[in-house]
Amino acid sequence: MSEDVFTYRIDNTDTIVSVSDNFYTFAERNDWHGRWRPEDVVGHSLWDFIQDRETQHLYQELFRRVRKGRRCRAIPFRCDSPDERRFLELLLEALPDQQIAITSKIVRTEHRNRIRLLEAGTSRSTDYLTICSMCKKIKMSAQHWAEIEEGLVQLRLFEADDMPLLTHGVCPECYQVAMGELDD
Repeated sequence: MSEDVFTYRIDNTDTIVSVSDNFYTFAERNDWHGRWRPEDVVGHSLWDFIQDRETQHLYQELFRRVRKGRRCRAIPFRCDSPDERRFLELLLEALPDQQIAITSKIVRTEHRNRIRLLEAGTSRSTDYLTICSMCKKIKMSAQHWAEIEEGLVQLRLFEADDMPLLTHGVCPECYQVAMGELDD
């Protein structure tokens, strides 16, 4: 399997039943510092790892539609590390017994200056900042989401001693794109 393609499979209860052999390597490249080994993931509910309600709702709706036989085209998303933008495609495939194969493929990467906000071990304040689970834009207001670098400048976070805690959501644009990939 290519090192740029990652697959995991969930059963009919959304429990992770397998991950591709390159899962741990990808986790390390994402600055996860060994928190997630395959044995820490397999056998656990996917929802243990996707905790915000908006992202859960999006995935639940995608899974529901795929399990009902809807074909899903590739859904664009990002999985950035602190020093790299990663543009990926998400593919969902219905399997027997209501299982789903979830494949992520890296389409391209872009190097960038290290973003402390995305570092796992950075010092955090008690403030929260919402980041889109799909495109990694920062929620600036109910109507405006900004690219992470632009948002950091606007919020003056490059000057901050502590970074805010990250919470995840889904921006309206990404939600529409994901749902549109299932429409006929």
